Amino acid sequence: MEPYILVLDEGTTSTRAVLFNKETKIVDEEQLPLAVTTPQFGIVEQDPNEIIEKSIRVVKAVVERARANERNIQCLAVTNQRTATTVMDRATGKPLSPVIGWQDARAADDARKLAAEMGEEYTARTGLMPAAANCGLHILHLFKNEDLKARSGTGELLIGTPDTLVIKALTGNDYTSSSNASSTGLLDQHTGEWWQEFIERNGASVRDLPTVLPEDGDYGYTRADVVGAEIPVRAVVADQQSALFGHGGLKPGSVKCTHGTGSFIDFNVGDRIVTDTNGLDNRFAWRTAGSNANIIEGSTWVSGSAIEWLIDDMKVLRNAAEIDKVCAESKGLETIVVPALAGFAAPYWDGKARGTVFGLSRHTTSADIVRATIEGIAHTVVDLLELITSMTGTEVSVLTVDGGLSRSNYLQQFTADLLNATVERTSDPSYVTARGAAWMAGVNAGVWESLEDAAKTLRVEQRFEPQMSEAERLAQRKAWRDAIDRSLGWTPKLPQEG
Repeated sequence: MEPYILVLDEGTTSTRAVLFNKETKIVDEEQLPLAVTTPQFGIVEQDPNEIIEKSIRVVKAVVERARANERNIQCLAVTNQRTATTVMDRATGKPLSPVIGWQDARAADDARKLAAEMGEEYTARTGLMPAAANCGLHILHLFKNEDLKARSGTGELLIGTPDTLVIKALTGNDYTSSSNASSTGLLDQHTGEWWQEFIERNGASVRDLPTVLPEDGDYGYTRADVVGAEIPVRAVVADQQSALFGHGGLKPGSVKCTHGTGSFIDFNVGDRIVTDTNGLDNRFAWRTAGSNANIIEGSTWVSGSAIEWLIDDMKVLRNAAEIDKVCAESKGLETIVVPALAGFAAPYWDGKARGTVFGLSRHTTSADIVRATIEGIAHTVVDLLELITSMTGTEVSVLTVDGGLSRSNYLQQFTADLLNATVERTSDPSYVTARGAAWMAGVNAGVWESLEDAAKTLRVEQRFEPQMSEAERLAQRKAWRDAIDRSLGWTPKLPQEG
């Protein structure tokens, strides 16, 4: 009987179950939205009960249809949003707190304090920069609940990221994967163990945390009374790492870009632990029987959100599907847009940077603004890739892309031109993350003999080769850097009073 692999893809705004066949083609899926609440500025939360309930519903729906169609689900994989944090009752799995989202900023002051007190040690041990998204700092705020704080270290609590939340609900087990643990800021990357000293500094205990397993570990079986069948859970992997895996990025030097609200760059550095991160993160990519890999990860803050700005605020673009058509209408090639709409992340790390537009004239059109914004996104991605290549000494030959903006041919071609390297868009770019998890679980369950065998099912939808002359590329990059210099540290010059 043909084997099928089921993936629970738990994201920030939705959770979905995707059923793949051995050729990694999608044969069924079920998806439900997830609410994100912002009760006040800087606070981003989710309801853990909603995540559990809807994750169970989507898995159960696909399982029922698979049974009706006599499809043999060989195994289940989980991939999930990272660094969101909640507290559960270890015995029952009942959530005891909201999920603090990865976009939550309430720990910003704590992150600055951490950076001042032990920033170098923290980064050297965890691979991460001190940031409000770190789960360790979320604990400080979760434990403002005195009852939770009093129960820490008793064995009654389970602090986890969304993978632990859904694994507990599906199987009853208390696990997380190395890629998720490495993204919390609580794991010592040199030992692969929870960093006890830092955990206790934040008022928690190692006893409050789940057991860390490799990505292809034995996570148990789904409960028949929960989803309608006992299915072995054979892979759990964090979403960005899973996306790199789903691009076939198994070897050192492989790199992918996921274009979401911002753009996530993940670069495979093999088994190296990079301690001089230049403001980027060094995480475990995966730990499997066939491959151990680490990544350097950096992100831009504005990509998809710049498109939302063009549509909703500037009213110069009707929808994302028209990006390429509008760019083709642009003639004002001297226009430059620096899309620092939320300041700059890597490699500039300047929260005071502001979005700027250069080269305006009476003849500038709305199409020019759209095109220049798309080109600005490409420049920010290439800036980040140039930093990573300078850190690793490895040039990028192929960049694989996924996410909503990967659909823009203009963006991918311009990126290929600036990078002077091939850009590849795989088939089904919205399912790359799920595909990576499916491969891990499928190899573990014997669907494929090896990771390389699984990756042979990868299909490239389109390749973009560099077409720009070297002189033009250098001129484009110089003009961009000049624009960046003017955008950093932006301080409006206000008229003097009196």
